[in-house]
Amino acid sequence: MTKAAQNLLLIVIGAAVLWITLGSGEYVNYVKPGFRYLLVAAAVALLVLGAAGLRREWRTPSGESGRSHATAQDGCCAVPGETGGHDEHGGAHDQGHGHDHGGRGPRVAWLMCLPVLAIFIVAPPALGSYSAGRDTGRQAQPPAPPAQGFGPLPQNGAPVQMTMGEFIGRSFEAQTGQSPYIKGVPVALTGFVTPRPGGQGWQVTRLKMACCAGDAVPFPVLVHGLQPPPADTWVRVVGTWRPPNGPAVSGLHELQGRSVTKIKKPKTPYE
Repeated sequence: MTKAAQNLLLIVIGAAVLWITLGSGEYVNYVKPGFRYLLVAAAVALLVLGAAGLRREWRTPSGESGRSHATAQDGCCAVPGETGGHDEHGGAHDQGHGHDHGGRGPRVAWLMCLPVLAIFIVAPPALGSYSAGRDTGRQAQPPAPPAQGFGPLPQNGAPVQMTMGEFIGRSFEAQTGQSPYIKGVPVALTGFVTPRPGGQGWQVTRLKMACCAGDAVPFPVLVHGLQPPPADTWVRVVGTWRPPNGPAVSGLHELQGRSVTKIKKPKTPYE
């Protein structure tokens, strides 16, 4: 790979990062929204470095470049008292020393094209039911309640739109007898459909990540009384909290469903 190609590839990678950050917004499939400005800064740095490298290459005359390579070859290979570039056996010194005077980088640098192709051709989607199903042993612990605690909920009116984290936190408190506020209150949860292992029911799930998709853990809620939509379908499920059939604090949080509606994937797929 020539130096010009290396610099051009830096520009393409920087442009790809800018596209998924400011153009398509798909960066939220991989990192938290708060990393947006860091990604933009990194992309701009790649663009500047690549452009500076190309400018340097274009401003260097080809003849001057060739003379500099020849000078470097003579300087490192010449033998005192000899004017030729060949040894006593007639072989070129350059062959014995293994120098690379072509101004090229290693061929493995072409592998840098792979992330660009992945972004522009087959951009990976957000994690879904497959990842959530594999991480059943790595479910997130109930999140800590806010400093003032989980407050009362309205007993009448429209269902309360609630994050998966809040529902699981309130469910944990209800299971342990700390707070009864969630009992009998209709809530609305948003997530994607995840089949349960063994085909026993289905769950509505949302993934929670601390930094990036690599550390995401699932927040699943078992749904009763409703037919499951296809796996990975984004849905809005309305229902009421249901005490688990097993022992308290089993790590299983359940919802007695009333209705399920298919929706588009949220702009930010993670909590």
